[in-house]
Amino acid sequence: MTDWLSTVVAVASAVIAVYAAYWARRSARGTFAHTAYELARTLHTDLTTGPPAQARDVLEHFRSGTRYHEPGPDGLPPATGTQEVLEAYFTLLWCFERILIGRRSLTGQQAWNDTSPAVAFLDDLLAWHLKRWAERWPTVRTALKAPERVPDLRDHDSMGSFCALVEEVTGPSEQTALLRTLIREEVDQGIGVT
Repeated sequence: MTDWLSTVVAVASAVIAVYAAYWARRSARGTFAHTAYELARTLHTDLTTGPPAQARDVLEHFRSGTRYHEPGPDGLPPATGTQEVLEAYFTLLWCFERILIGRRSLTGQQAWNDTSPAVAFLDDLLAWHLKRWAERWPTVRTALKAPERVPDLRDHDSMGSFCALVEEVTGPSEQTALLRTLIREEVDQGIGVT
């Protein structure tokens, strides 16, 4: 009788241990999912609020010619306007770089934490932003690199991160291919190289 009771207790203990492990894993996955979605939301918020949102506004006005193109008394664009555009340019590029790093953190965890739904959620939030800025960036960059502005713009690394983010989220595009070509040509000519 004692052997039978010992066997029942051992089996019951094993079942309880398996059940506890299952619930611990399920609870951990829920925590991982919550954290992954929170990171995705934070990355999107970083792009759409605060300094990056202000930078987007500055760059859109610069691109469309509604501001920052009025010549100063010497006939050149005012240095303050160029500085504001340059700061906006890098604020937005560095925001995209932070998003790339955060997205890669999520994709790197997919195998063990199943962050795939959060990555898909983030990609859905970012896709149209990235497509539009990939379309706009060559125009903004060309205007900013004008001889009277910042001809030796040192943005190659940040631009590479932007292109990588666009390609990872929306796939390769003509715009990112153009930007990568421009960077390669500048590197070959020694422009923008530190």
